[in-house]
Amino acid sequence: MDIDTHLEQIPQSQSDLLLRAWGYDLVREYFSVAQQLPQSSAPVVELATGTGRMSAVLSCIFPSIISGDISFNDLPRVLQRIPKPNVERVHFVQLNMENLPFQSDSIHTVVCMNTLHEVSNPYLCLLEMIRVIRPDGTLVIGDFNRTGFDAMQKIHQTVYHNDHLEGLISLDEIERLLSSSFHTVRSFSTTLNVTCIASNKQ
Repeated sequence: MDIDTHLEQIPQSQSDLLLRAWGYDLVREYFSVAQQLPQSSAPVVELATGTGRMSAVLSCIFPSIISGDISFNDLPRVLQRIPKPNVERVHFVQLNMENLPFQSDSIHTVVCMNTLHEVSNPYLCLLEMIRVIRPDGTLVIGDFNRTGFDAMQKIHQTVYHNDHLEGLISLDEIERLLSSSFHTVRSFSTTLNVTCIASNKQ
């Protein structure tokens, strides 16, 4: 896959442009994560949509994506980020991550990047993701490392004039919980993130 060609098709947000000016590329990191996902005809479920960064990346690789968020106030901005030929691949669903609208053991792949530090009950959200994953499915959870949180704090102070949340759950706690629920958990690091890929649910 030619990542550079796809990167040219995804409009950069103000945060992306700042990160690139500082020597980081979060969109490219998301492609590194997406390339780790198993190929399947089943839709990839993304939690949460946010500004559409991961929706845009997934739409370049997979034919069907379900992207869920508690609010779609930013949906016009999200739609601008997804390459136009790929927009029809993404189906948006309003949902609460503490009570996912999916049956247990029903979803093949769930991706949740840079989200758990934003929620008020990350353990419940994580347990819900584990619940809906099929026994042969894959759960991908990623969040910022120290470099990533420092970069996001700099963005928030520069753009929004406030502080960036660091959340109520650590990467070590995420990995421990995944290891208690899946036979296989591997993690890999990129410049701004640590991502855990869990499979073979117990």
